[in-house]
Amino acid sequence: MNIYESGMEPAEDVERQCWSNAPTDILRLISSRLVVGEYVVFRAVCKNWRLSLPDLHDYSYSSPFSCVNTPCLITFYEETGEVEFFHPLYNAQITQNYMDMPELRGSRIRCAIEDWLLMSKGDYGMFFFNPFTKVIMKLPDLLEEFENSFPSWTFSCPPDSSSSDCFVVGFFFSGFPPMVYMIKVGESIWKIHTFYHDEYGNNQELFFVPHNPVYFKNDNIVYTFGHKGTLGILKINENSTDKSPTWKFHGKQLSHRKQNSIRQIFTAEDIDNGGILVIFLTLEEGKVDIWRYKMNGEELEKEKVTTLEDKTLFVSYGGSFLKPSVARGLANKIYFPMFHDNNKGVFYCLATHKYYSFDYSSTNCFNLVQPISSIWIQPSSKNYSF
Repeated sequence: MNIYESGMEPAEDVERQCWSNAPTDILRLISSRLVVGEYVVFRAVCKNWRLSLPDLHDYSYSSPFSCVNTPCLITFYEETGEVEFFHPLYNAQITQNYMDMPELRGSRIRCAIEDWLLMSKGDYGMFFFNPFTKVIMKLPDLLEEFENSFPSWTFSCPPDSSSSDCFVVGFFFSGFPPMVYMIKVGESIWKIHTFYHDEYGNNQELFFVPHNPVYFKNDNIVYTFGHKGTLGILKINENSTDKSPTWKFHGKQLSHRKQNSIRQIFTAEDIDNGGILVIFLTLEEGKVDIWRYKMNGEELEKEKVTTLEDKTLFVSYGGSFLKPSVARGLANKIYFPMFHDNNKGVFYCLATHKYYSFDYSSTNCFNLVQPISSIWIQPSSKNYSF
């Protein structure tokens, strides 16, 4: 009598049935560690797995996908108040309409920390907005005499933080040193701090702040990367907005050839190594260079970065993150705020020096689309439901 005559099933069949009937929570836990291509294959293994897991374009932030510790790119349409969310892990987009929140219409994103956006409206309005909880925290209006003169902004921590004060800092577009707007959440009026040229050396040139500043809250300092390649460091004194902060400037200017070759510059905090990463996107076919800028005492150290190893970099104006890779396919990649065919996310591989999308690869970024108002934001570990 063989195994079939006895009514017993082969071990392979039993094992196959066990995997086919795997609990949904286990399947979702495994799938949350996969990138888009791997997820498609994983979901196609059998009918049960396909029915247990949502299609790429059907997920919402109340699903297990929202638990993945990966930033998402949001594009804000100020005329309508709509927000489009793009999740790079699944190459998926959803659009959320905030028609019931008139404060958002006509507003503009300035910068992001974790899951909070700092936004402006009109010439003077400033407020925080959390797109996942729909919470708005208003700030006092800016002073009238300085409307639209402070393009670069940052803040120290989420405004609802119970462990530390939240400082908001805006930088005048140029100066030596640039003027600074400051407020601590809870205060009723903004402070303007101006600086005298002769205190910082009469031979110094204007310092433009075109790139997103990086706030180091533990040291209460802000790194700013100037338009010619020097590093400006602003020190917030005595945890107060009343006392004038102090500037220090470090490094040499980039060569004229290097300055003329730059198309875009992004900056991100390098948490493990200290300092910041400066990402140069060049005019010549969109080649990418990364440099680490780090202070060693009073000396600025610069180091060319050729690999991110097991990390992924997400860069945009106003919000950039360097994160441990949550899936093997994301390691040593840079996600830019760019799309191929309007809805397919794009990353740059440092190993191959190419741009990739779901069905696209190229050595240049000439055919890619970059939305005007897009920024990376880090969803909280909580499950937010729209």
